[in-house]
Amino acid sequence: MLADVALAEDDRKNAVVAATSDDQARAWYRWHLYLSSVGLSHDPFLDDLPCEHRYRIMGCFASAMRRARFSNTRFDKLAEGTVRKTVDHVATTFRSNDRADPRHDQTGKLAFILQRQYRSYKNDDPAPKQQKAVTASVLRRCFKLAVSHQDVASGQLLIGAFFFAMRSCEYSSVTGGVRRTKLLTLGDIRFFHNRRPMAHSDPHLCLADTVSITFRFQKKDEREDTITQWRTGDLTMCPVRMWALIVQRIHSYPGTSDSSTVNTVVGGKLRRITSNELLILLRAAVQAIGESELGFSASDMGLHSLRSGAAMAMCLAKVPVLLIMLIGRWSSDAFLLYIRKQVQEFGFGVNQGMIQNEHFFTVPSTCAADPRQPGHHLNVTQRHCGSGAQSAAIRPQFALWT
Repeated sequence: MLADVALAEDDRKNAVVAATSDDQARAWYRWHLYLSSVGLSHDPFLDDLPCEHRYRIMGCFASAMRRARFSNTRFDKLAEGTVRKTVDHVATTFRSNDRADPRHDQTGKLAFILQRQYRSYKNDDPAPKQQKAVTASVLRRCFKLAVSHQDVASGQLLIGAFFFAMRSCEYSSVTGGVRRTKLLTLGDIRFFHNRRPMAHSDPHLCLADTVSITFRFQKKDEREDTITQWRTGDLTMCPVRMWALIVQRIHSYPGTSDSSTVNTVVGGKLRRITSNELLILLRAAVQAIGESELGFSASDMGLHSLRSGAAMAMCLAKVPVLLIMLIGRWSSDAFLLYIRKQVQEFGFGVNQGMIQNEHFFTVPSTCAADPRQPGHHLNVTQRHCGSGAQSAAIRPQFALWT
């Protein structure tokens, strides 16, 4: 029985990556510091307190986190998202130890006072700085700027990833511990010509009709998701050509195989290209083109710019929403967060459509007027706003006000 308990605990730990477990441990450490500061270190799960006291204490803890009481001295205030995530991690520890969620009230929902606190923090926080969407011209410049073998490899990766709206952890080595999303390997890349598969060793691999990439495990927990892109015929901006060059280059290194990752490069010995190295090349290309041409500077770029740029490019090309979601592997309309409305070409042609029907006829309604509309004599909210004699005349009609 004890062995089964231990195995079950290990299984639960495998449900999250190490980075999440570390974040949860840090949050619990700060929770202990807070409890010690208010004389409650003897009761970390607040077992001796009623429900309404627990979520109020969580609100006080959130306030302490907001003011960075247990953070590095370089911080004077933490963002709403950081505060909320820390409180959530503490609540997770409560639940994993068979305790009720301390954030919830008697109805089982997030306590109203916590909702108000979070809203206050969010209203006070500055607007998040969005990374600008990368353009095809920037990626072309990345390829032209390549002078070293690593630069060439990095340019190939950036262009290849662009056509599949990839997350940086799918094609490069990122910091921050182990990610749930798997880094692609050569075995995940397949090429087809006339619907027949082509071997990676085929010297005409660049002439394939399509390239298919299988994403083994993704952030949304979907497995074995295969996306296909067609050859464009462009010598640089072509998914088939770029992925063929990547595959052939890596296979030319001694000691590589289908299990080698797509960011493998040789530099004295085999190594992996990092996301920071890719970002340096991306920003250098933006710097070379210039802010006056692009409308943004190199500091506005990040590797999320690649995913945003892919969504933006498809949107401007009038690609149907369903296709954008499927190619970019968005399971909802979350891809809209990557659309940059400030792009000048975004609204092109909309104004012409708006004046195509200068006059239109509204068919009269046969239904009675909706009492919820402003000005309707049965609209309770409108009548409640009355004052003086008008309000006094109305009030007796409603038992709520007696």
